[in-house]
Amino acid sequence: MPTVTVDRDGAGQRLDRFLRKLLAGMPSSHIFKLLRTRKVRLNGKRARGEERLAEGDAILLHVAEERFSEDTHATRPRKRSRRMDFGVAHEDAHLLVVSKPPFLAVHPGAGHAEDSLIDQVHAYLETPEGPSVFRPSLAHRLDRDTSGLVIVGKDLETLRKLSEMFQTGAVVKKYVALALGCPRPAKGEWDMVVERRDLPGSAREEARGRADAPGRTAYRVALTRELPLPGGRPVELSLLVLRLLTGKTHQIRSHLLQAGHPLAGDPRYGDRELNRRLRDAHGLRRQFLHAFRLELIHPITGKPLQLVDPYPADLAPLVEALHLGVPAF
Repeated sequence: MPTVTVDRDGAGQRLDRFLRKLLAGMPSSHIFKLLRTRKVRLNGKRARGEERLAEGDAILLHVAEERFSEDTHATRPRKRSRRMDFGVAHEDAHLLVVSKPPFLAVHPGAGHAEDSLIDQVHAYLETPEGPSVFRPSLAHRLDRDTSGLVIVGKDLETLRKLSEMFQTGAVVKKYVALALGCPRPAKGEWDMVVERRDLPGSAREEARGRADAPGRTAYRVALTRELPLPGGRPVELSLLVLRLLTGKTHQIRSHLLQAGHPLAGDPRYGDRELNRRLRDAHGLRRQFLHAFRLELIHPITGKPLQLVDPYPADLAPLVEALHLGVPAF
């Protein structure tokens, strides 16, 4: 009969919730039946389910080893990624901040089932395979084609605190974006619905053009440039510093379009003619959107943490052509 020892990430959880995470392949009704029929023992005593666990507690399960193996995460091992496409911006015992390159999905999905950012992070951290109630996890996301800083919580306590900080706005995330034209006034806030444009055939295709949840984005014009492009007159482009005050999917891209200043290179929300000219002249093959700055109080140590991520290599031709610098704030 399998015995599980509670680690630091399991401490403080209710036993029944711990078991639901551990036995991910077992229906909740079966787990409660194990508890009801006295087939779960905690430190040698009958367990009811509402007990709070402590580090080092021993849980004995009266189930076959084969069934245990089938119902834990060990039955669905993922191929260990051998790549490390991301850069490390900061690392300590509690959290990891990485610089995500463009074209790398943050989580597994269609077309990138075994080599997402989180797969690479698990390989980098040498996360143990097998049954576990916690694995290092991303505290937030970026679109596949957006580059920049992403925070990873190494333990459950850190991830919980990061989640609370993101919900309360205690984590400041700033982006640089290259947009068509120049917003007026030069500094302000957009408070608009986020109108999603999803790919045909996707699960959210029915939401195309429909108003989703409202969102708020603070913006500042860092600089403006005129860029000569073949096949037409020079175009005015603005480098914007953007801060998400709410965190809706595609919020920045949708707000820029609604404000009349579509994001350069964006295939869904951008200007097709501008995108074509920027691709032909400067090799821009994705949206010019980069999560360049993070500001937060470390969730465990309480020390201020400020990180800046330079432009990635694929944006270099436009950065050089426009003489762009990374904004100071």
